[in-house]
Parts: sequence; structure tokens; C-alpha cells
Amino acid sequence: MMQELGQPGAEPCRVDLLTGDMKRSVDFYGRLFGWKARGGDSGTEDSIDMYLGDELVAGFLNNDSDSECSDAWVTYLNVADAHAASYSAGMYGGCVFLQPLEIEGQGTIAMIGDPTGIGVGLWQSPTARGLTRASGQHGTRIWNELHTTNFEKVTHFYRDALEWDLRSLSDTDEFRYQSYGQGPDAKAGIFDISGQPDPKPGWRTYFAVTDTDKALALAKKLGAKVLQPAQDSPFGRMAVLADPTGAEFSIIQTVPA
Repeated sequence: MMQELGQPGAEPCRVDLLTGDMKRSVDFYGRLFGWKARGGDSGTEDSIDMYLGDELVAGFLNNDSDSECSDAWVTYLNVADAHAASYSAGMYGGCVFLQPLEIEGQGTIAMIGDPTGIGVGLWQSPTARGLTRASGQHGTRIWNELHTTNFEKVTHFYRDALEWDLRSLSDTDEFRYQSYGQGPDAKAGIFDISGQPDPKPGWRTYFAVTDTDKALALAKKLGAKVLQPAQDSPFGRMAVLADPTGAEFSIIQTVPA
């Protein structure tokens, strides 16, 4: 579950938190992961960049009280041309929620949806500005995967619209999963959750931790809700949480190489 940022290939490249309580989110993730805010007063700013040391790890965006969107972590894909990728999404049954928009000094962003309506951001930049690495360090993004109840339609969309080279890791009714790339070169995953009792489609972000159980205990003290207790997997010990404003994310203590 490790990827490096290279030439744009529609791989996950950064995450933003959409939050209805900026100050509370800055405090929660600062105490959980050691992040520090840059960009202004966390109680008044609409957007803040979060850093771990000198490394950009995420952006926080104010979720307006009038918004119909729930607080959530948003995944962005690094693309060479946001206009072309948006057009391709529409051609292959998806939709465009936000037309490509240039942000001065950073690049161009857009928001597309797959044929089931699950959105994902696009990020086009001539430099590494605004991008984050999946370094595996405690408190950094390490993996992104799409949970879907319409596995065939969604995997076809990502193959056709964004040219993902998808490889099957498992194809049983109990566990159906494909990864974009494989082994140490894997960049993202698509997980069939149609058989789960309470499926919640959407993109999920995993953050690396040095000790899942300790991080889970701390998160609970800070006001998080445990959605899935810590459990071991072939990739490491992981858990699923909802932060104090309801945004869901996962933590994972990876297996040593």
C-alpha cells in the first residue's frame, strides 16, 4: 500500500478534509497525527494547509452550513490534463460536478463522478505544488481506495475513462478487489462492498500510524467514533473511524517489509 508521485497517471495525489468546524478539526488531527496548520486563523479561514514538519499532508476546507454535503475526506487524482479527463469522464458514463477551475499559483482542479455518482477530484499542476506523498510516516496519507456497490460498472469506468491498469487481487463473492497497479507499484484500490450489511460507497483515505491500538485509543479520547475496531489484515493492523464532525477515515499500522 505504498505509492510515489511520478508522471501524472490519474493516481491519488492529495486529500482534503471538508469540515463544518475548522477549529475543532485542526485540533483533532493536530493532536492525533501531529499536524500543524498553515494559512491563517483556524477559526476564520475557509481553507488551511496542514503540515507534518515541512511536509504538506492535507488541506482543510470549510464546509458551509448551507451545504448539502456531509463532512468528508476528498481524494484527488493527479492528471496531465483536467479538461481532457473531465471530458473523458462524461464520455464513459460519468459526470462532471465541477468544471476545470484554475487556481492561481497551484494548477487546475475539477470534480468528476463515476457512473454511480461517487465523486473524486482531479488535480493538474505543472509542478509538485499542492501534491502529497504516500511516505508511510506516522500521520501521512498512505492509501486511497474506492468502495462501491456496483463493482463491474465502476471498474470499467476507471479503466476506460482514466486508463487505469486494474489488476484483480481477489474475485470471490466474499472479497472482490482490484488494484491500480500491483505490488509495490500499486497506486489505489477498488473494493466491492455490495455484500456488506451496511455498505457506504465512497472514497476512503488511509493514514499511516506507528501503533494502531494506541492511535485508536487517542482518537476516541479526542471525540472520534470507532466504526470498525482494530483488526489485522495482510497489509497491516487497521481500523475505521469517524472524526468529531463525522468525516470517515482509516488508520493502518503497516507490516514491515
